[in-house]
Amino acid sequence: MEQLYFVTSNEGKIKEAEMILGIPIKPIRADLEEIQSLELEEIVKAKARKAFELIQKPLFVDDVGFYIEAWNGFPGPFIKHLCDAVGNEGLLKIMKNETNRKIIVKAAIGFHNGKEVISFIGEVKGTLAGESRGQGGWGWDPIFIPSHTDKTYAELTVEEKNAVSHRREALEIFKKYLQQA
Repeated sequence: MEQLYFVTSNEGKIKEAEMILGIPIKPIRADLEEIQSLELEEIVKAKARKAFELIQKPLFVDDVGFYIEAWNGFPGPFIKHLCDAVGNEGLLKIMKNETNRKIIVKAAIGFHNGKEVISFIGEVKGTLAGESRGQGGWGWDPIFIPSHTDKTYAELTVEEKNAVSHRREALEIFKKYLQQA
């Protein structure tokens, strides 16, 4: 493969993917229209097909889900919309009296190789913090505590987060696939 493209508008995701994959990727900054689905894998496959229509090159896209156990997995892939509407502080406020704070975060990579779309899923279990903590990361990083630590993603260094994140899990599976292809 001559060049691998990553279609995203998130600068943080670009840096994270380059560090984890350990290969040069060419970012294409674009906001792709997303289908509405509760299935994260379905969303990334549709995004990868749409992106391939635009650039006609081997590429990958990603998406995430934030699954709150007390809410039967909601908001899942709709976390971006929930955070756009109420922000991290709004989510914490809504959850302030909830005792079950278990969360699973998932990352899905959709890879279009020119012929087909293949998906790779990574997940990390954790809990919702009581308050927003830390300066790193983006999005909901200040309110998610992965189960192996008492720090939020935003309190971890970039290297610490990249070593344990849901995106790392998905990208590692993707990396193995690329090495074997």
